[in-house]
Amino acid sequence: MARSSAVVFTDLDATLLDHDDYGWQPAAQALALLAARDVPVCIVTSKTAAEVAALRTELGNAHPFAVENGGAVAVPRGYFDGARCDAQTPVTLTTLGAERDRLRSLVTRLREEQGFRFTGFGDMGVDDVVEATGLDAASALQALERSSSEPLLWQDSEAALKVFSAEVAAAGLVVRVGGRFVHVLGPAHKGDALDWLRARYAQAHGPILAVALGDSGNDADMLEAADIGYWVARPDGSYHAPATGHIRHARGVGPAGWAEAIEALIAHHEI
Repeated sequence: MARSSAVVFTDLDATLLDHDDYGWQPAAQALALLAARDVPVCIVTSKTAAEVAALRTELGNAHPFAVENGGAVAVPRGYFDGARCDAQTPVTLTTLGAERDRLRSLVTRLREEQGFRFTGFGDMGVDDVVEATGLDAASALQALERSSSEPLLWQDSEAALKVFSAEVAAAGLVVRVGGRFVHVLGPAHKGDALDWLRARYAQAHGPILAVALGDSGNDADMLEAADIGYWVARPDGSYHAPATGHIRHARGVGPAGWAEAIEALIAHHEI
């Protein structure tokens, strides 16, 4: 395990990965600089653990990561005890939000009792996910392997969604509306995942400097929880929110902006 006071927490899509082709090559040099300084890079994403596995292998990333918008955190076995880990080391998954079974039980009951119209991932097979998302079959299968979230293809009205969201909130859970799906989640977010991992790093090696990078609204809690946060520019060159306090703007879009932020931190001896 790396022994550095700095840890980088990063979103994937349109941040470390390009919005269009999902490439990370523009950030390759910055990733190499972090590796040379023993700075861990912890992925924090809306994707599932199965979806992240292939990317971690490609990146040679052996560090903890968070999935399903902070709903669960995965730690390679022995990582915080000093074991030598690689991208293939089995992980222990800890749920921070709510177990998938609980989420499925609630949304199914609400549909049966109140007649809401939606199709959940739990109702779908691989072909259904391919049709709904445009993913290939292998990626759709990975997307179905969820542990702490239930995406819904909402087929009802906006008014019905407001009622549904209130019912979910009354059960102590959360509804987040995404581009394609309505997501039902536990009350954990990416900032909670950063805090959980910060505590584990501190317990093992002392306090860390947490650096977080993201591009969209579901990254806001993570950037707020960090010591230094960066909004990476979106494909049109705009930013999700202003730079303020400890949160800065990276000069560049996607992985190019990600690299600029990391290289600036290193150049100014902040990490």
